[in-house]
Amino acid sequence: MRFVLCLCSALMLSMQVTAQQTASLDSKVSAVMDRMNKNDLHTREAAFNDMMALIREGQKRATEPDRATALTSLFKQHPEQADRIKLGLIQLLKADSVDFQGAAPGTYTEDDMEHYAEVVNVVSSLNDERAIPALVGAMATGGMAQQAIFQYGDKALAPVLEQLKSSDPLVQSQALRMSFALLAERGDPAALAQRRELILAYVKAPSEPSRRIAVQEIDCLDDRQNFVRLLTEISKTDPEKRPGKALDGEDSDGFYPVRADAREVLRHIQNNKPCGSE
Repeated sequence: MRFVLCLCSALMLSMQVTAQQTASLDSKVSAVMDRMNKNDLHTREAAFNDMMALIREGQKRATEPDRATALTSLFKQHPEQADRIKLGLIQLLKADSVDFQGAAPGTYTEDDMEHYAEVVNVVSSLNDERAIPALVGAMATGGMAQQAIFQYGDKALAPVLEQLKSSDPLVQSQALRMSFALLAERGDPAALAQRRELILAYVKAPSEPSRRIAVQEIDCLDDRQNFVRLLTEISKTDPEKRPGKALDGEDSDGFYPVRADAREVLRHIQNNKPCGSE
């Protein structure tokens, strides 16, 4: 009887401690989330660091876990916190992208840029479809964001295509590159037709980075020989000019990057070399 009473007391004490820990974590998460929603970037940076420290609390490991592992562990231990933390991190990335995208050089410090990269990294690791719009908004950062978007496949295609309307040359060109990658991965006739449509729409776009990506994509089509006439025209007429010389010795009055890309694709077609080869 005494044993049963002791066992019951121990269980009740354990439940009370667990409840107190849960309430404490909930309070801490709420406080950090409130600061992550502020308009001031540096307030959000400090809140994000506090959130990461909070996520690592209780991680009993010989070495510090990476953030994806720490998040997975926390969500397993406290599933009631998972959704709100994920949504908070996704919203943080959206807010950060508004600040960083299109900012003039020198606006932000190296620490600020590292913060943004870390937020992209963390949101990329969430494996949550609700993160797609935020990741697409950070697509111009390359690397982690684009890899995560690619993993979502067709579900990410529409928001990526929407970014083609951007007036920012970098955003538009990265959206075009990502669109080609997603469509190539799908690989059905409709996707191939859409790749061709995008190529024809952007080989003469106002933005030079988008023109280059469109020309380079021709190289990866099975029927690229059908574009020889267009490539020949581009190799002689594209207006983008920079100082220097082309490696192939053409264009003696300067370096025309889009023309050089077109000539390279033409050489690949003529010599039956694969897409992207030297």
